[in-house]
Amino acid sequence: MDDVVIVGGGIIGASAAYFLSNAGRKVKVIERDPTYKKASFPLSLGGFRRQFFQKENIMLGKFAREFLLQLPKALKTKKNPDPTASMVPNGYLLLFGPEHAEEQYRALENHRSCEAGTKNIKGSELSNVFPYVNSDGIETATYTDTKIEGWIDPYLLHNALKNKAIELGAKFTKGEVKNLKDLNANIIVSAAGCWTNELLNDVPVFPQKHTVFRVKCPKHIPEMPLTGDLTTGVYWRPEGDEYLAGSPISKWDCDDLEPEWNDFEELVWPGLAKRIPSFEELKLTGGWAGYYDTNKLDNNAIVGKHPAYKNVYLATGFTGRGLMQSPGIGRGLTELITTGSYQTIDLNCFGIERILNKKERVEPYVL
Repeated sequence: MDDVVIVGGGIIGASAAYFLSNAGRKVKVIERDPTYKKASFPLSLGGFRRQFFQKENIMLGKFAREFLLQLPKALKTKKNPDPTASMVPNGYLLLFGPEHAEEQYRALENHRSCEAGTKNIKGSELSNVFPYVNSDGIETATYTDTKIEGWIDPYLLHNALKNKAIELGAKFTKGEVKNLKDLNANIIVSAAGCWTNELLNDVPVFPQKHTVFRVKCPKHIPEMPLTGDLTTGVYWRPEGDEYLAGSPISKWDCDDLEPEWNDFEELVWPGLAKRIPSFEELKLTGGWAGYYDTNKLDNNAIVGKHPAYKNVYLATGFTGRGLMQSPGIGRGLTELITTGSYQTIDLNCFGIERILNKKERVEPYVL
């Protein structure tokens, strides 16, 4: 009998494998596609933030930054003596119209109580800090300028977690699990992401396709933060001498990952040009599409022990936040499995019981 079997070797599975192995557990990870061609993490913008509504998500974001600072030492291996996630600490800037302002003011109370380090500014004063932003229609904005948010290289973080887990004794194997009851293990962790519902049909997590476009603009602003405009749903960040921009439209029931090219002309370009006037001159140079493991009930994570099984734990439904929350989720699952309770951040609010009882706990802003 295996000790711990993790189904899914993406960013959540790799993080769980590292933390559990570091705690002395014997871990086997089963991944059906070791190329991770359709996994969520490599097709994301790599964002790391703490600007959320709920305290638990804020705290997970804070720990992610702490972990990145510890990464060179914590994930050092003989194979990779200098691991890095190549974080670009440009920060985040979130823009809110009048329709979202009151909700964001409430979120800021949680930011303060969690010592998130975010700053709030009136829309009318936005150009004093970000002179290249058109503030029309912006009521308020929040941002960070202390190098605590930004983006990373998802592959580098995944490889560092996986390699360290392997050095600690974890085994990563190729295979497909179609029924959790076929596994013979003391502990089973379902980290199957978009395909969770195939294993646990009472968990409403499904793949949701999002498109990212690559664009080039004659005027480049390398210091620009990862910016989310909640008035349009468009979000963007610098990438080398270009930019990456995400479409506000997502699609269900898509077997292919062909980008939704029409979204660029109809939604993304107009949204970018409205907010950053110099983007009027941008040119589309490429793009891709990827999946979010979206929780259809409330866009929030589902983490913890499944009450219908004596030994099944799950971590899924991150809805675009899996990469940035992976360190905290890996640590939290390890605490729950090894001690019976959460020892650092209390993640009980993410338990599946709310899903089974259809009690929403919505995290409002999905980017």
